[in-house]
Amino acid sequence: MAKPVKTIVTPKWQKIKAMYEAGTNGSVKYGTNFEIEGELDQLCCEFIDLMGVITTEYGWTCVIEDVKMDLWKERIWSLVENAGLLPEIAWRDDKESDRLESEDKWNSDEDEDEGLDLNSQSIKEFGW
Repeated sequence: MAKPVKTIVTPKWQKIKAMYEAGTNGSVKYGTNFEIEGELDQLCCEFIDLMGVITTEYGWTCVIEDVKMDLWKERIWSLVENAGLLPEIAWRDDKESDRLESEDKWNSDEDEDEGLDLNSQSIKEFGW
C-alpha cells in the first residue's frame, strides 16, 4: 500500500507549527503572544479556510493526508488559542453587558416605584 502524498495540508501545518514553536512566549492572552494579523495569524486563517473548503467538499469525516479532519481542526484550534490569536468570546462580553444593564434598570426602577400606588394603578389599568 502506497503512503499518502503529503504535499498540501501537512506542509502548511508544519510551517505554522514551526513558526509557533520558534516564536511563542507562552501567553494565551489575546494579542500578547503573536501579532494579530501578523504572519502566523494569516497562515492560521488560510489553514482554517482550507479546512472549511475540504470539509465542504468531502465532509467532516474525511481523512486528509492520512489524518482525520477532526484532528486537523483540533490542531489548528489549539495552536490559535495557545498563540493568543483568539479574541475573548463575544458572548461573555455581551452577557456581562446585559447583566450590568439589568442591574442598572433594577436599581433605577426601585426609585421610580417608591411613589407608585399599585392599587390605583391596577384600577386604572384593569378596572378592579
